[in-house]
Amino acid sequence: MAIQILINILFGFLWMFMSNGYNSEYFVVGFFWGMVVLVVFKKLLPGQLYFVYLYKWLKLILLLLVELIKADIAVFKLMFKPNLDVNPAIVEYPLDIKKGWQITLLANMITLTPGTVTVNVSHDNSKLFIHRLDTDDIPGEIEAIKSSFEKAILEVDRHG
Repeated sequence: MAIQILINILFGFLWMFMSNGYNSEYFVVGFFWGMVVLVVFKKLLPGQLYFVYLYKWLKLILLLLVELIKADIAVFKLMFKPNLDVNPAIVEYPLDIKKGWQITLLANMITLTPGTVTVNVSHDNSKLFIHRLDTDDIPGEIEAIKSSFEKAILEVDRHG
């Protein structure tokens, strides 16, 4: 991936110098053409294209921001209910992800989301224990995390 970024930057500078336009506009045009060359020759390069990788990370960050806003609204509504009728629970969440950085990222994303806290990780890294402030549908909560956060983390790590 580092070689791809280097090739792309090299194309930007090469275009800038060959065009005798020593400014950022010419560099951006060359950078764009470098991306086109990378797409054309992607079979010769190892791994997935770096801008696809960056796109997947941006998608993951955007997903986290959307989920944060949705959870903020849900907790905000709970705060202003006249009768606080919450149903807290500790949920045992089975993990499909296996790598340490993936588990850490998922646990932190869950903890950052208001109304949830990752309490512990099992010794064999197969389960997370999550405290939910309010839940009525534990299987639905597990499926929601699997189909959003965990799926996005797996997508970021997928090569090819």
